[in-house]
Amino acid sequence: MGISKLATCPSCGKPVYFQGANNVAGCGCEKVWYRSGDELKEVKMELVRGSSDIIQPGTSGSWKAIAFIVTGRLRVLFEDQAYNYWTLDCNDGFTRHLAEGYGMYTICEALPFKDATIARKFKADAQGLTLPDDREFSVTARNESRLIEVEGNVFVQGLPDRFNSIEAVTDAERVELVAYSETVAVAFACYEVEPELLFLSNVREAEPEAKLFTCRNCHAENHILTYPYSHSWVCAKCETRHSYTGGQLATHGGQHTHDHEFCFDIGERISLEGGDYQVVGLAYKYDTDSRTDYWHEYTLYSRLHGFMFLTESDGHWTSLKETRHTPRPGDSRLHRIAFDNQQFRRYSKYHYRMLYALGEFPGDVFSRHEDIESMDYIAPPEILSVEKDHKKRLTWFRGKYVPRGVIAAQTHNLLPQTVGIAPAQPPRVNVSTETIVKSGGIALLLAMLVQILTGSMHSNRVIFDSNYNFSDSLNTQLFISEKFELEKQSSNLELDFKAPLENTWLELGVTLVNAVNGSEYSAEQGIEFYSGYEDGERWTEGDREETIHFTKIPAGTYFLQMTASRDSNMYTRAGIFTTKLVYDATTYRNIWIVVILILLGPLVMGIMRYYTENARWGNSEFANSSK
Repeated sequence: MGISKLATCPSCGKPVYFQGANNVAGCGCEKVWYRSGDELKEVKMELVRGSSDIIQPGTSGSWKAIAFIVTGRLRVLFEDQAYNYWTLDCNDGFTRHLAEGYGMYTICEALPFKDATIARKFKADAQGLTLPDDREFSVTARNESRLIEVEGNVFVQGLPDRFNSIEAVTDAERVELVAYSETVAVAFACYEVEPELLFLSNVREAEPEAKLFTCRNCHAENHILTYPYSHSWVCAKCETRHSYTGGQLATHGGQHTHDHEFCFDIGERISLEGGDYQVVGLAYKYDTDSRTDYWHEYTLYSRLHGFMFLTESDGHWTSLKETRHTPRPGDSRLHRIAFDNQQFRRYSKYHYRMLYALGEFPGDVFSRHEDIESMDYIAPPEILSVEKDHKKRLTWFRGKYVPRGVIAAQTHNLLPQTVGIAPAQPPRVNVSTETIVKSGGIALLLAMLVQILTGSMHSNRVIFDSNYNFSDSLNTQLFISEKFELEKQSSNLELDFKAPLENTWLELGVTLVNAVNGSEYSAEQGIEFYSGYEDGERWTEGDREETIHFTKIPAGTYFLQMTASRDSNMYTRAGIFTTKLVYDATTYRNIWIVVILILLGPLVMGIMRYYTENARWGNSEFANSSK
């Protein structure tokens, strides 16, 4: 890591410190200096005052096993947002930057392109961007600085007089181009990272110091906790709406409705997604397209995790955070988005009006907020939401459904009752229809394979296959078989019997008798068959054959007693019947029970999923969209 260098402020004579290769630093006399060799040149920047950000000069951490120390930052105020660009002095000899704001953290590594080549990219206003190595990107944002502030000392390329940026993405990469002057610009490869994975230490412990603004309507003082990240707030006394953009303070009238009830108050704490947040803003919104949807929105703030938005609609809760890890810009026009190995499907497209608001909000939420076009894409329990403002800028948010119990555990207020199925609410059966069908098919196939394997282990030995004739004078007659041996400790017998019936019936009562101990196993079964013509068409009813089953029969010597009964009508009654006795037969009777039980689960899950999805998409105009 670099060695500190000391210079003397040309304005006041006080020492000015530069760490390693850093070349921009501030002095206590309010001057900011750019170092070129031993010469100091003044730059048009200001010092950061009253900072309460969790990162500070001297904070240490690591990224991908590379240790770093934070030497300082540029805090860049754009038109309606503010971002920090921290300089990292890394132990591998390289200087990197950490772009941070609104809970998003990005490691930036300079790419080896000529400054002038990158600077020319700022002269065009195209939606596409081609780097000198011929990689093509889609532009997602263009930002121009209105104020640059310095804390500590930092490294920039060339003498800076601006901090304009172009953000661009591909399916797998993101870059940010930063112009420090008309002819000097740098392209950075950007790597999103969660703050916990930076392993930060020696962080700033001070609580946020609120920025004081005076209401232009009632002149009451308002303390804005999250400035400069929040540019909008509502006067706590008269409820006049204010915004501070481009260095100008503006008012936007009062509320559209009277006092409204919320489940949380400003200042309360909420723990979500591993972060501890404070409620800083409350809003009640209305879908101006459908004119039926209303929802409450809570703006939450954490010094480490930035902003989170918690929405409640019909008793259902959803959390959302702004993200730079997004689909391609053009994907916002699609009805389905393949992103992060998931299929997100468009659920809604709408504009909204903020009917009631209290507290403070990131960005400028009051100027032309009704012009913002919003779209929600769902892959329950996750949701992607994108907003397109009047300048066609896209802002993506990612979140998920929050179980009611998580919210109920953190408030004593009565929560609204849940109604229906929320867009991102996970189904009770949290598997896709395709998975249900596949699992049912696989289970059925396995059952059939097991049946085939077990069937191959049966002998299927035919003990006898005989015809039996009735005496002409008898309609009920007893027939006794020869004795036979059953060898297995336990097995089954199948007695198939049939008769050439025609408009008559036959019943067979069978008793399997153990010739040694007299044990008996009895069963009876009837067959009947009728046919005729009606309205010129032939009809039939019944069957001429049937099977009697004996199961779990122990080994031994047996014989069959068969009592056959027939119709007394001598013109139609049966005169003969055939029986076939099979020992250790392969039976398919149990397999159908198994099949029904196997398919019952997928069937129930499929029905539950069908009704859940019907309820979910019942309020969506994109229920039948497929493109």
